[in-house]
Amino acid sequence: MEFDIHFTLGPACQGEAELDALMAAPVDACRINLSHAEASGLPESFECVRRAAVRAGRSLRIGADLRGRKMRIGPLPGGEIALEAGAPFELLPVGTDEEAPGSTSRASVNCPSLAGLARAGDEVLLDDGALRLRVETVGDEAVLCEVRVGGPLPERSGFNLPGRAIDLPALTAKDEADLDALAPLAPDFVYLSYVEAAADIALLRRSLEKRGLEIPIVAKIERAVAVENAAAIAEAADALCLARGDLGVEVDLPRLPAVQRRVVAAARESRTPILLAGEVLWSLVSRPIPSRAELTDVSTAVEQGCSGFVLSDETAVGCDPAGAVRWLHRLATAGWEPTAC
Repeated sequence: MEFDIHFTLGPACQGEAELDALMAAPVDACRINLSHAEASGLPESFECVRRAAVRAGRSLRIGADLRGRKMRIGPLPGGEIALEAGAPFELLPVGTDEEAPGSTSRASVNCPSLAGLARAGDEVLLDDGALRLRVETVGDEAVLCEVRVGGPLPERSGFNLPGRAIDLPALTAKDEADLDALAPLAPDFVYLSYVEAAADIALLRRSLEKRGLEIPIVAKIERAVAVENAAAIAEAADALCLARGDLGVEVDLPRLPAVQRRVVAAARESRTPILLAGEVLWSLVSRPIPSRAELTDVSTAVEQGCSGFVLSDETAVGCDPAGAVRWLHRLATAGWEPTAC
């Protein structure tokens, strides 16, 4: 039985030696996260990865991860600020593809309708739910919050407003510009973040065809509404990716295992491959050996029918990107063998 292992390109694995180690690990595909990559740097990234594959004498697919309708805060001083519990923090709505510089007490959010959506008492989650705010007052141009759970807040962290429908397009102007930059580079496939319905896949497929790209689409399931539409999305897409980071913010955490079973079952029913992402081997970001719980998690995913995994921070910023891939390969392989012990 074979599994796809995708690694995410990042500062920890951009060097020639690190890429060569990943090729030997082994990996099957490279994910380039366009939420953190500039279009101008894409040619160099593609070239570095492809040269590494040539040196290793093996094939490697490259997939570009379109940002989609992701809500994020904007740039912050020094790239990160510290939020203190009880302190006020202001959110400034800006355009879908706009950013405004923040400060230690305020940040922009790429959701122009935020002031019309938020209500006093709403909970705001930042950075995959690691930080929590409470909406106090809503003005015409800003939403004033109180920090309930503080900590370090990196710039361009994810922003979630659970329970509120967010009216953002499936493909933003940034996505269209990224697709223009990707077209001459001939990526092997694309991921689409924040898919909500099968119509999002059809929209992206038309956009790809306009640029002469007839490549597979991996639909990322990371919104609660996408779980409800999982069967239709699986039929429309070429593969699914269950991205548990943001999905774990959209749904109650105790429900996440049941949601995973449901989405994997929908993928299997339509015979659509499904990848698992989101803290797959999170401990390997900072240590060389996975936790015991991660061993079971990977094995369970294999038994449920997952056909591959996507490593994110583990390879992008982790202490040993190639080591993370080797561990995942060992776990995935041992996880399905009936005689494994």
